[in-house]
Amino acid sequence: MAISANGWPVLQPDSTRLYTWNIPTKQGTVRIRLRNGSAGFLLALWVMIFAARIEAVVGKVLDDWGYAYRPIRGQSTGWSNHASGTAEDLNSTKHPLGKVGTFVQAALIRLLLRRFRGLLDWGGDWHNRKDEMHFELAPGTTMSQCEARAKRLAKTRRGKALLAANPTQRAVIWS
Repeated sequence: MAISANGWPVLQPDSTRLYTWNIPTKQGTVRIRLRNGSAGFLLALWVMIFAARIEAVVGKVLDDWGYAYRPIRGQSTGWSNHASGTAEDLNSTKHPLGKVGTFVQAALIRLLLRRFRGLLDWGGDWHNRKDEMHFELAPGTTMSQCEARAKRLAKTRRGKALLAANPTQRAVIWS
């Protein structure tokens, strides 16, 4: 079985472990295909927080996505975390791969990511090739860690709103 860079199994495009999340924001509903259950919930919840506190995600340009069955860009080996449904790119046209300093709110991004207790990484903090549009489950993050954090965050106002917009995922998270 192929494994993505963060240690999660790569999913085929027709996998039942993929789910298109309906993410309610002030600007409208964002739809992003990610892993289902707790892992996807954490990433979808980040989109809600990002849209509310950092910058709008819905726009006329389709520059937000999650799952993509592909290797790591620019490398000859290794699977992208997008291929396991455990990564997402937000506002890619504003924050292109390799460009540094596209966010004036970088400190706020880091502060808000603390809610996820180290389970999410931001490509803007990478040491080599920066990818400020990119957010992913951190390497070594386990399903049990995702489940524990998702159950806690599901009780928040945004968590409840996300589950209300994705009622089938409640059973996956609380199983």
